[in-house]
Amino acid sequence: MNLDTQTTIFMICFVYLILHGAIWLALQEYRSYQVKLWCAAGIFSGMAVVLLAMRGQVSDFLFFYVAQLLMLVGNWGRMVALRMYLLPARQHRVYKAYKLLNIGYFILFVYLIQFQQAEWEALIVFNAFYALLCFDYFRIGKKLQNLRESLGAKLLMLGGLILSSTLGIRAIGVWMSGSIDDIYAPSWHQALMVIGQFMSITLCNIAFLRIFLEIAEQKKLAVAHELTLTNERADAIQRNSLALKKLLDEREEIIRQLTLFNKTAGMGALVASLAHELNQPLAVIQLNADMIELVLNDHEAKLNQDTSIDKAMTGLRKANQRAATIISTLRNMFGNGPKSISVFDFNELVKDVLLLCQSTLQSQSIDLNLNLHPQALSMTGDKSQMQQVILNLITNASESFLPTFQGDKRIFIQTSFVNERILFTVSDNGCGISPDIESLVFELLRTNKESGMGIGLWLSKTIVESHGGQIGYTTALNVGTSFRVELPSTTGTMFF
Repeated sequence: MNLDTQTTIFMICFVYLILHGAIWLALQEYRSYQVKLWCAAGIFSGMAVVLLAMRGQVSDFLFFYVAQLLMLVGNWGRMVALRMYLLPARQHRVYKAYKLLNIGYFILFVYLIQFQQAEWEALIVFNAFYALLCFDYFRIGKKLQNLRESLGAKLLMLGGLILSSTLGIRAIGVWMSGSIDDIYAPSWHQALMVIGQFMSITLCNIAFLRIFLEIAEQKKLAVAHELTLTNERADAIQRNSLALKKLLDEREEIIRQLTLFNKTAGMGALVASLAHELNQPLAVIQLNADMIELVLNDHEAKLNQDTSIDKAMTGLRKANQRAATIISTLRNMFGNGPKSISVFDFNELVKDVLLLCQSTLQSQSIDLNLNLHPQALSMTGDKSQMQQVILNLITNASESFLPTFQGDKRIFIQTSFVNERILFTVSDNGCGISPDIESLVFELLRTNKESGMGIGLWLSKTIVESHGGQIGYTTALNVGTSFRVELPSTTGTMFF
């Protein structure tokens, strides 16, 4: 069966529409703007081919001008869609060149048809222009092939080369003919161009589909790889979290052991004070007991009128209470039981600790200046731990005086209430902290005392911060040191 040229051109249009429509449906799930642009551009080109195959059935305006515009728009859209595969490389200069070439071609084509009626020359320009422009298909495929080995890129190179070469041969054939009476007249270069159109359109569409699916597969693999890495990182984070939890548990155990060690060390310093403080009330108890015994043995005394018994009993009770308070304070401070969170008066806590330190301060001839806030300072926390902080700071102050110290030894203790916070200050006029360790005083096992262990201040800082507070100090050589503790005043529940 012999096919005329117009029927063949209609078949080319059919190939345009079928292939681009099939790609649109096949890739619809990706909702890709690039796919929509490629397919819509192909449909525009197909519509242009329809008009180019209907000369004599449509107006010259549709045949010459509308068909040319549709072909330019269709080819422009396909070029842009293909160059989207080269992103994020800059394409603005290429798009600008496209624009200038398309505008220049269209002006030249209109000039030849409208003003020169030169259809032969216009047909040569038409084929030569698209032969030059469609060579960019090959160039795009080459760049994609250089980026990554791809069957789709190879097919695009082949399709672009066939399309460009057959259109170029068609332009040469028309030029060699010298004139043209019927653009549909069968010729060898016409047949070659039609065959090339079938092959190149098919190859370019398959190439576009293949490249799109290759990139989509690479993205899926990249997402899967990233998901694998994310899972590995999550596993590593979980392992690190468990390791961190173990380290924190070990830290808590170290702090607990050091707390016990600090208590043991503090006991040695308080033994003398404890013996002295308990001897006084016990001696009072003994004296009052002897007095009661003498009165009771005096048969001539009138018991109901003698006030010495009442005085003796009152003294007995006071001395007994004082001894009980000392023992209770020591038991609470140096007990090894679990944490006990309670609400207590910070002022009373200071007084309890001073009851233990009083004899030590007196024996070292240290004057104590106590200035407590007139109202109760309630806070929530571990009473035993806060007693250790107070004891550590007072002990450090009492040990800040060198044996060669000249002058009056003084320790100043003050509590105040500012902005809903309890402020506790312990100051001395001792030798101060050595500049060599000023920045290290709160570090574990750092001390400037010959008999010190470097635990007390580190432990005090840990305890204060665990109660939501802060601790700091100021010092000057041969002037003294002042430690300042800031704690939250609250009766709510605290979490440790």
